[in-house]
Amino acid sequence: MTTLTRYERTDPKLGVHVLWDSSADFPSMPMDEFERRAAALTGLLPAGARDAAAQRLGPGSDHGGERAHPYDAAQLHVWELSRLEGRGRPQELGPYVIVVSDDGLPNLTVGPDDDLKEPAALAAAAGWPLLRVWMRDEDEPMPYRFLLIRP
Repeated sequence: MTTLTRYERTDPKLGVHVLWDSSADFPSMPMDEFERRAAALTGLLPAGARDAAAQRLGPGSDHGGERAHPYDAAQLHVWELSRLEGRGRPQELGPYVIVVSDDGLPNLTVGPDDDLKEPAALAAAAGWPLLRVWMRDEDEPMPYRFLLIRP
């Protein structure tokens, strides 16, 4: 049995040790910081996602201004991270294609119902201490959830 660090928990549904989950670990962000980062985000995103992000996180949306929920800050953070960390060199990991970012960590994009146990085990066997997992729907250009897992 693996000993958990004080910073992680086991997700029984996913079957992995989670150090950070954007659907549960909301960043603390004052509203002016949120609005500044939301405005800057459009410069980071690919053209196909800019309008959707601006509509989703902009001041006139249901999610901007005083109505913003901590989940909105998490979504903003996921999109920022995906543009900064989710790019790099493609590499095969068993049947999976991962992207190894400049910091040396592997990134795996999965669907909402994909099993993470096998890719986590393969990452551990390959010597990676952590695995970034980006969840997105097949028809969406950007992820909606981010997990940092310890294989």
